Amino acid sequence: ALDPAKMGFFGRIALAATRAKRLAALQSALANLSDIAAHLMLPAPSTGEALDLGALRSQFRLLRERQVAAGSVLAYQDALETLRKSPAFEDIARQRRELNAQIAENSSRLWKDWVNLTPSRLTAAQRKDIADYAALLQLMTGQDAQAVNREVRAKARALQASVSAMFSCWAVTSLSARGKLPFEPGHFDLVVIDEASQCDIASALPLLFRAKRAVIIGDPMQLRHISAVTGGKDSDLQYKYGLVANRSAWMYSVNSLYDLGVGVAEASQVINLRDHHRSHGDIIEFSNTAFYAGKLRVATRYTALKRPLNDQPGVVWQDVRGEAVRPSGGGAQNPPEALAIVNALEDLLVRRAYRGSVGVVTPFRAQAQLIQAHVAEHPQLSRLGENAELLVDTVHRFQGDERDVMFFSPVVSNGVAPGALSFLRSNGNLFNVAITRARGLLHVVGDRNAASACGVDYLEQFAAYVSRLGDARQSEDDAPAAPTGPAYPSVSRPERVSDWEREFYRALYAVGVRPIPQFSVEQYDLDFAIIAGSRRLNVEVDGERYHRSWTGELCLRDQLRNQRLIELGWEVKRFWVYEIRDRLPECVDAVRQWVKRAEKETR
Repeated sequence: ALDPAKMGFFGRIALAATRAKRLAALQSALANLSDIAAHLMLPAPSTGEALDLGALRSQFRLLRERQVAAGSVLAYQDALETLRKSPAFEDIARQRRELNAQIAENSSRLWKDWVNLTPSRLTAAQRKDIADYAALLQLMTGQDAQAVNREVRAKARALQASVSAMFSCWAVTSLSARGKLPFEPGHFDLVVIDEASQCDIASALPLLFRAKRAVIIGDPMQLRHISAVTGGKDSDLQYKYGLVANRSAWMYSVNSLYDLGVGVAEASQVINLRDHHRSHGDIIEFSNTAFYAGKLRVATRYTALKRPLNDQPGVVWQDVRGEAVRPSGGGAQNPPEALAIVNALEDLLVRRAYRGSVGVVTPFRAQAQLIQAHVAEHPQLSRLGENAELLVDTVHRFQGDERDVMFFSPVVSNGVAPGALSFLRSNGNLFNVAITRARGLLHVVGDRNAASACGVDYLEQFAAYVSRLGDARQSEDDAPAAPTGPAYPSVSRPERVSDWEREFYRALYAVGVRPIPQFSVEQYDLDFAIIAGSRRLNVEVDGERYHRSWTGELCLRDQLRNQRLIELGWEVKRFWVYEIRDRLPECVDAVRQWVKRAEKETR
């Protein structure tokens, strides 16, 4: 408004008359801005007689930008303060664990009460119908089923509807549903089909017909279904009945029920069951990387595992330089490897008196039969094997089964036939099933060098993986058990240590706190462990990657981890790297105060 260059003739006349007054008002306003500029760390605007209006405009723009930025900082600080006053992540994890335990306890009690109450609520007529139906069902599914009188069959069908209404849930195999369940559309509200990757589509259709909705559960990385229909015959039938254009996914010579379900369901209806509860972390981690793209979250409770030795890795490789041969019946055998398996079984069950369950799995039927024959030659081993649920068989027999200790015989060694390698190469899912049957220990007996260079990718990678496990365990044994000075000590996995962990360690040590880096608890490596009397604290330093994972997967994994550590009696404190960078004394004091309280309680 004071720039004559931007005014017309009459404007310049008016300006001349009011210039002094306007200039005084501007200078007063500029003087009032001095304090604001100082708070925003900017120089005060010039208030002299000669004002540079262009410079003032630039300065005002800068003041405005700085004001907006300051507002963002204040909003951030307010949000941060609100977050600090919120319940700690660890407290939420503890509450969640307690709620889950209460839900599990309530569910178990409700189920038991329902089971106990249901029979008492049946009328005399209902009890009679159940007894009649049970007798007729045994008759119709027995060896003489074809000879059962037509009237008897009609009576059984008549009873089906009334009997099925009395029970909320029925469990059958897909091939045994006929004659046991009413063949009516939508008779059941829901059908749940498990192990769907092994189910062919045709056999599942009668089950789907009987239900209004379906839940299909399966793992495409495990055993596939076996179809008696060839691909050529399947494609001919597709063409004959006009299904090629829009029903190609129904070709059950190649697709399982699981494959079909994934293709039909919407993306939101495909749910990944990612939490793994069966196996030791060392056992499942290879499959997690090689077959599941690292998506599994290991949540196994190690206290429930029956391990022969708790201080050994979850996977061990007994190196046996055998000789692979092709028996007359086909397949592959490795006699030295089979004998080594039997000797290892004797050591475990006879000499060490192991009391868990045991299994032996191999990709080749001939090798399984050879090991079975050797076991049968040892009466004591056979007797103890019965107590240990000893099963020696191929992978297909173990689908859906598991053992505390599994022995794996790969057979691959000097002299292995190209056909055997080709079989292994094209059936990686069999290997995945084989090694994940073990809960506490996977004991591999085979030629490690041959496996490392056999041309079967997953087997070569597995041999390297087991070697790394052994090397890591040796490094852990060599690492110091407790801090020995103010400098961050040598650890078995230095590549996992961030600069801020080292800085935090030094700061804690300086105030008398003695953190133990990379302390192992079950399958977890803690950033720091602090032990004060009977209390134990896990201190974690979370980097940017932890907070910037758009899926939240790292947070989900740590929720499982926190809950498990809390179950084991640990307390957990997590610090963001920016907290350590910006508020190091406060972070150190939080840990130091925990130590003081813990020491006071244990005196």
